[in-house]
Amino acid sequence: RLLGLPATLRPRSRFGLGVRLTVVAAAGLYAAFQKHLFPPEVGKVVARLYFWPTLPFTFLRRARHLWTPMDDTVIVGCAPARHGPVPPTRLRELGVEAVVNLCDEFRGPTKLYEQLGIAELWLPTVDHTEPSLGDLERAVDFIEDFAEQGGKVYVHCKAGHGRSAAVAFCWLAKKHPDVPLESIQQMMLSKRHVRKSLYRQPGIVAFARQCRTAKAKGGEEGG
Repeated sequence: RLLGLPATLRPRSRFGLGVRLTVVAAAGLYAAFQKHLFPPEVGKVVARLYFWPTLPFTFLRRARHLWTPMDDTVIVGCAPARHGPVPPTRLRELGVEAVVNLCDEFRGPTKLYEQLGIAELWLPTVDHTEPSLGDLERAVDFIEDFAEQGGKVYVHCKAGHGRSAAVAFCWLAKKHPDVPLESIQQMMLSKRHVRKSLYRQPGIVAFARQCRTAKAKGGEEGG
């Protein structure tokens, strides 16, 4: 007997303890990830491991704002999934012709995109990190191609908060190079809960500087 319990209960007790310890360890690991305590290579593994188990909670937190139009072209939102609250069929109904996927941890429902005639640009970026300047440029060029044809582009990461919002920010910065970055930040925040420090991210700052320089050179040549 152990603590007055029959010996037959020992394995079950040990199993229950093991489950509790596993849950606590998993929760602690995810909490550390959320606080950005891991280097990118470790964060990449953790993000992929926790993507599907935590996706329902992401949808619940974003239930009222699963997606948000930022202008006539770009829509920022949560990750699309065939059987989730943001299915590609719904995106097609919204007039979406292309998708920019910033998730390193999620390739996206590519087969369904093909069936629906939706183009996808995948720019894998680890969760809780910033898209590179090169990826921001590629994303905006991709969006521009569809904007010229009057098409809408859905830009997403997991929650539509950081990585995808950075792309939308750069799109708006290119359209409005004379508008201060702080003003673009406030405009986006008035529509959707996005990262409040976007306007200070190095990639975004560099991209916006390029846009202003390009406009200035264009003005000089035109003059």
